[in-house]
Amino acid sequence: MRGRKAFVLGLILAAALAGCGKETALPDAKTAAQPVNEPVTLKIYDYQAGINDRELQAYIVKPIQAKFPHISFELLTAKSPEDLAASGIVPDLVATSNVYVKYMLDLGFGEDMQSMVKASGLNLNRIEPEALNELNKFGTKGELFGLPLSMNYGVMLYNKEIFDKLGVPYPKDEMTWSQTLELAKRVTRTEGGIRYVGVSMGAPQGLLRQYSLPVVDEKLERSAVTSEGFKTIFNSLRQLYDMNGYLGPNKEFNYGFNEFAKDQTLAMNPNWIAATTDTLAQMEKEGRSFKWDMVSYPAFDDRPKLGRQIDFHLFMVPPASKNKTAAYEVIRTLLSDEAQVAMNKAGRLTVLKDTAMKQNYAADLNVYEGKNLAGIFKVSPAPAPMSTNYDTKIYSFLQESNKEMAQNNMDVNTALRLADEKANKHIQEMKQQGK
Repeated sequence: MRGRKAFVLGLILAAALAGCGKETALPDAKTAAQPVNEPVTLKIYDYQAGINDRELQAYIVKPIQAKFPHISFELLTAKSPEDLAASGIVPDLVATSNVYVKYMLDLGFGEDMQSMVKASGLNLNRIEPEALNELNKFGTKGELFGLPLSMNYGVMLYNKEIFDKLGVPYPKDEMTWSQTLELAKRVTRTEGGIRYVGVSMGAPQGLLRQYSLPVVDEKLERSAVTSEGFKTIFNSLRQLYDMNGYLGPNKEFNYGFNEFAKDQTLAMNPNWIAATTDTLAQMEKEGRSFKWDMVSYPAFDDRPKLGRQIDFHLFMVPPASKNKTAAYEVIRTLLSDEAQVAMNKAGRLTVLKDTAMKQNYAADLNVYEGKNLAGIFKVSPAPAPMSTNYDTKIYSFLQESNKEMAQNNMDVNTALRLADEKANKHIQEMKQQGK
């Protein structure tokens, strides 16, 4: 990682020096109070925030040009942050997920925005505290390396028709995973020649992040995957795979939104609300809908009322941007009540702690009319573990062990030990390469 970081930072600094004499630092209070109205095109780079051309026009261009007609936008198309840096193009705004903040900071794409917050008088108390708490993890002296714009939320979708057909009561809000698994047993069966599966818990990393478990002990610089928390997660997965009728005829063990919405053979589907809203709305529009509803995301027994891990999208401002004043005006405007209401109704969940606004989520799409939307907010997002440069590979090792448990009946201790050995080997190899 150090080699890549040094290379990319060098390119960014070179770009900053090339623009010597132009704005390269965060504007002070005087500058922020006097935005320049000369035409400016802001370059936006999206990395895992899901901003496409349609969303750019609807959620950003429309509200910004209504207030700042001199500001226009260009959506950059670099395949990776490294590709972007190598191109010599410096974005003015980086849209990303909280999962990738450390990655963006390592590449030099973020700068402390506290001075701009203070200069503009932006009231951070309006924003969901869980999102701000997550951002605070990345600073050591109270720095704020970005501002959140939209939230995501875990949700448990369920097919009413399956429960009705099998004579089983529906799931309820604030259930635990243990209760969910017990309920799932009752709807995991074959009826009328159709094989129904009660629930899928997804890949291990989702559960591990809900439990706020880092996969690396950074102080010891070794794997942490044999700790008690990992055993709790893998024991839950073991319980799922031992469920009579869960494995498919070809040892299938991964079930998701397709099985829930298209095949309609999965009774309960834990998911992200942002990942399912558009598809459910389109199915409704095309007359392909079915009887479904939603409840809050299941919690672990020892962590009641904590749902899926915190997940939100944010904007960061790179140090080398030449248009920081305009970039910050964009962020500030998108956090206004007016912009948040419009975005929320259109299908991106507000990041403001406004209960009434949340319960009006996706109102323009009519997809949640008559649904238990309010129920999903009865649990709070779980704090996410701090990410490391080793995570992606170690998660793949855990998924390999998970597959062995599901398909070959491997026990939990052996599965975690094998993942631990692979993880420690990977950490040592990365350290030797200076990454």
